[in-house]
Parts: sequence; structure tokens; C-alpha cells
Amino acid sequence: MTDGLWCECDAPFAWQADTRDAGARLRGLSEATLLLTALNQMESMPEPLHATHAEAGGAEGRRLERVEAKLDLALHLLARAIEPGPLPDSRVTRISPQGVSWPDVAPPAAGTRLLLELHPSPSLPLALRLPALAQPPAHGMAHAVFIDLPEGLLDALHQFVFRRHRQAIRDRTLGKTY
Repeated sequence: MTDGLWCECDAPFAWQADTRDAGARLRGLSEATLLLTALNQMESMPEPLHATHAEAGGAEGRRLERVEAKLDLALHLLARAIEPGPLPDSRVTRISPQGVSWPDVAPPAAGTRLLLELHPSPSLPLALRLPALAQPPAHGMAHAVFIDLPEGLLDALHQFVFRRHRQAIRDRTLGKTY
């Protein structure tokens, strides 16, 4: 899983055995698709490079800034209202469109059906929950491959990983001095 496209996320992450029934699994996949698709759309919106909305569009830009501020506040209040309680511990996970690797002193047994919980955005109180199958651990790292993901979720996951991978490359490039 270390070849090809992947990204690292330092975010709250947990795993548990997946004991849900088929209906709960389908609802979980629909929720994961909705969350990841929305997150991709929000994070991929281009920001103006050198001008604020107000400078770029005059009165219309200021009106848009007010709407965005109100929406930010409403989302913050909603997030506080539905706050899920304590989050799992943060850990660095390596995510690819095929699966996840993470450091674990007591990894799940190979072949175990898992429900992986990742909080991909610090601004959203929602967890991305993905079904996976545990693989044999190696070198202190647990490994799992995603299973039963619908095409829409696979596409959203690929976009998420690609965008985060590209951002990591951009961050490394901008951090270099010449």
C-alpha cells in the first residue's frame, strides 16, 4: 500500500470490529459518501490569490463575505450542538484509495472486518467511517484494505487522497529554500 497515490493525515483515528447489520452498513456508506463529497467540494473551492471578495466584486463581494460569515457561524453553532463527545486519539495514518496503514501496538487480527473512523477535517465534527478488512501487520504498522465501497465513495476517496497528496507536495516545495 505504500506504492502509488497516498497521503498522510494526522487526525483522530480509531478502529473497531465491524458488527453492523447490512442496513446499517448501507446507511454508513451513504453517510460516508455524503461527508467526503461535501468535504472535497469545500476544500477544492479556489480562494482569490491577491484580492478579497470585497476587492474582487465591490458591493457583491462584501455581500458574499457577510453570507459566508453567517454560514461559518451557523456551521460552528451546529457543530457545537451535535458535538459527538471525546474524539479518538490523533495518529498519523497513511491513506490510499485502497486502504489505510497506522501505527498500532495491538493491531487487529488479519481477516477481521473493521470499521475505520477518521476525522478528516478539524472544522467538521463528523467522522468518516469506512469498512475495511485487516491485513497482516508489519513493522509496528497495522494495515487494512477498504471493502464494499460504492463507486461514488471510491471516487470521493480518490479525490480526497489526491488533493491531500498534492497539498503535501506543494507544502514541501514551498518550504524549500534556494
